[in-house]
Amino acid sequence: MTPPTRTAAVALSVDALLHQWARQSAAPAGAAVVADTEIAARCRGGIEWRTRDAVAVSVLARPEVLEPSAVDVGWAAASLAAARALDACCGGRRWCLWPDLIACEPDDDLAVAVSFACTLGPGRVDLAALTVRVGPVFAPEERIRITDALLLHLRSLATGLDDPASVLDAYRDRCATLGQAIEVQMLPHGAMRGLAEDIDDSGRLVLASPTGLRERIAVSSLNNVTLLEE
Repeated sequence: MTPPTRTAAVALSVDALLHQWARQSAAPAGAAVVADTEIAARCRGGIEWRTRDAVAVSVLARPEVLEPSAVDVGWAAASLAAARALDACCGGRRWCLWPDLIACEPDDDLAVAVSFACTLGPGRVDLAALTVRVGPVFAPEERIRITDALLLHLRSLATGLDDPASVLDAYRDRCATLGQAIEVQMLPHGAMRGLAEDIDDSGRLVLASPTGLRERIAVSSLNNVTLLEE
């Protein structure tokens, strides 16, 4: 049975509506909210999403085994879903840039925003919203095609959070950040440079410094990641 989907012409944000549905009416795993227009959509770090005529889809996960220390796997899941959905409906192959960016095809005229937000229970992740926004998308048939692809792949990856190792294996194969020299700007301040060596089993970026030290970077401590010129 296909999980329910609620569609809103105008919403504060799809993830806010989804969390409200989950808390007040016990929305099931895989439940989704789709909106044509969002008034106050936010990306990672509270940055406002300003793209008009965007497709916005948020899907609910209720993982049974995901530990709070591994919440960054959710960012990998949402990003992987976005890349797969765009490949399926637009052709080509897209890559993920840790933790929340999608490297689109050169002829793509789309902006993509990925976000992940969760509510913790005792020793576990109780529920989470995997959200992708794509725009601008004008043609009605294209909006339907992208929405359907996002629903399919977000639901698949939301279920995949019960097997985080498989999600991370697939994400590593799609992550163009790995093997690159990068600069990481941290919160509230400070920066580090090094080689993006791996994504660890908790979804954190493993940064190898020139001195051989390895730092594990959590999404919550991150401001920005910049690829450095060789």
